Amino acid sequence: MTFVQRPLPASNTLGERLRQLREESNISLDELGRLTQVAPKYLAAIEQGTYRDMPGQVYARQFVRRYAEVMQTDVDFALNLFDQEYRIVRGGGVGERPLLTPRVNAEWPWWRRHIRIIVAVVVIAVVVVYLGLQLLRLYTPPELTILVPARDITTTETTITVSGVTEVGAAVTINGQDIQVTNNGQFSEQVDLRVGLNTLQIRAIKKHSAARMVTRQVLVEGQP
Repeated sequence: MTFVQRPLPASNTLGERLRQLREESNISLDELGRLTQVAPKYLAAIEQGTYRDMPGQVYARQFVRRYAEVMQTDVDFALNLFDQEYRIVRGGGVGERPLLTPRVNAEWPWWRRHIRIIVAVVVIAVVVVYLGLQLLRLYTPPELTILVPARDITTTETTITVSGVTEVGAAVTINGQDIQVTNNGQFSEQVDLRVGLNTLQIRAIKKHSAARMVTRQVLVEGQP
């Protein structure tokens, strides 16, 4: 079959113009598919203007080019008209680069691809936090509460009972003298006083820890 060069008909859309040329040439879509080596469904999509059914703008332009070449019409005019219609259908802007059909992302999300690393980091973080808390607990001074005397006092007595509670395992001294501590951390000790101001330094310490110090002052009044 011999074709002559001819302009695109003045129809509304590119698809209608190309279809009119095809029908005037008595060529079916299947025959046109063989001539252009383009699947008939894509040729039909061009004629119907359903560009969303095309595999992407780059491929669609090639299909339009082959269609126009077989119809021996103005290829550049057909491509320009296609680009205008495609931008409208696909919502593109003027001067937009050719659109390709997005490739389906078959890859797993990044966190699933690196799940082992994430788990390892979480485990390490938990271990570090745990060890940090243990070290903090180890080196933190023990709690020390003095029950008697609860505050600085004045007395005429020359002895006083010092009692209180500390953490289990802590050692307690009063003015440098070791004091017996029970298994539950309680202690009580009789301390001799002298007339005048007495300073009692109660100190609790654990192995490797800093010391916790509480001071009480007891004023012993002399006999009149």
